[in-house]
Amino acid sequence: MKDSITKMASVAFLGGLVGRALRYSLNVIIARGLGTDALGLFAFGMIVMKASGIPARLGLDNAAQKYIPIYQRDDDHSKIAGVALTAVVAPFVVGTAIAVVLYVGANQYASVLDADFDATTQLFLVGIPLFSVMMVGMSVTRSFKETKYSVYVREFGQSGTAVVLVAVGAFVLSDVRAVIAGYLASLLVGSALAIYYIVDLGAIRRHVSPSFETKKIFTYSLPVVAVAVTQYFISWTDILMLGAFVSPSKVGWYQAAFQTSVLLAVVLQAVNTIFPTLAADFYHDGQHERLERTYTVVTKWVAYLTVLGFLFLVVYDDEILSIFGTATPAATTTLLILGFGQMFKAAIGPAGFFLSMSEYERLEAVNTTLVCLVNVGLNFVLIGEYGIVGAAMATGTSLALLNVLRVGEVYYLLDIHPYSLGYWKGGVAVACATVVMLVGRELAIFDVGKVFVVGTLSLGTFVALMGLLGVDDADRTLLESISD
Repeated sequence: MKDSITKMASVAFLGGLVGRALRYSLNVIIARGLGTDALGLFAFGMIVMKASGIPARLGLDNAAQKYIPIYQRDDDHSKIAGVALTAVVAPFVVGTAIAVVLYVGANQYASVLDADFDATTQLFLVGIPLFSVMMVGMSVTRSFKETKYSVYVREFGQSGTAVVLVAVGAFVLSDVRAVIAGYLASLLVGSALAIYYIVDLGAIRRHVSPSFETKKIFTYSLPVVAVAVTQYFISWTDILMLGAFVSPSKVGWYQAAFQTSVLLAVVLQAVNTIFPTLAADFYHDGQHERLERTYTVVTKWVAYLTVLGFLFLVVYDDEILSIFGTATPAATTTLLILGFGQMFKAAIGPAGFFLSMSEYERLEAVNTTLVCLVNVGLNFVLIGEYGIVGAAMATGTSLALLNVLRVGEVYYLLDIHPYSLGYWKGGVAVACATVVMLVGRELAIFDVGKVFVVGTLSLGTFVALMGLLGVDDADRTLLESISD
């Protein structure tokens, strides 16, 4: 299917905003309904579930986005069906096995980690196979150069269901176990929707016998597992280790700051939903110049919007955290450090996917493994000394280091970098939007209202100025269409 990069990114971005807002509200609902202790417990269980779901995916989310576009060009429906079936069945089987192993050894893991892994936390183990199937299934739908289905699955279906059921658990039943059960039910909805859309797209057809290129697929995907696992731990080692060193309430403070900081990643995440498929397509067809231009343009716009978002966090940090009731000095400092790390990561663009889709996936595995080890060491030292602020310092430093490696390697190996003096237009627009933020602090309205009003005005200022300064012709041409 032919479609514009602008349209695909817009669908992913707008859907991502809705989904991120819904998932963000989950944390607010739990904090307001049950307190920060419950939020900390929920956050720890979520990390265990999601971390365990990474190896369960077997790297098939990346493999689907690499090989299905190639098989589409060859009109090979049997191989498409083989990849799609593998992507649905294997994560469920492996995820179930991992959940059983964790359940059987729960007491041993709790003693080793010196963390709370009680019966309530163990409920999250049920979600491992469901979360794995949902995430890989979404990647299968994106491999058809369609972003709307993954939006339907996670942003609307799963996240929307989760908000409703978690709110019932927090405010009606007032029970953290009911909250967790509601979230698990939403994962079942999400995985069912993912399978439905895979079939609807024709990836799996009743009258087409699947052809399984198992060796080829797993030769690519398994090294990617190491990348995914280590990259995940770079982001989430902080909460896992905080669970061992600080109280659940402080983990809740950290979760509020972290979930706020990752709002900055929504633009990059929108790009990452489409870039791997495009990169694999262009690289396979030898369109290296087009691949370079795509990387350059998307990184520029991700950088503009993410820097703007970070400056908004700097100006309105207290007002934002007051939504959770956690606007403590430690939580505020944590938010700013994590926000800087997320901004740095986003400003590098999809460099990690660039390496993976350009046959440097093993190098990316080395990058993430080394930084993961650094991250664990930094968290161990800094959490003991500075608590949640130390965790933020460790995570922010690790994110910056990983992305410096990535952008340096893309430049060294492929002679490509995304930066130029043309960024001045975005710089001017961001500066003017920041002035609007600072002036907006003087508005005599309540904090939450001020955040939304001034946020809308500053974003509108940025968009208006970019329109006046003019979008580069090269950017507009590339963003408007994808052609063979």
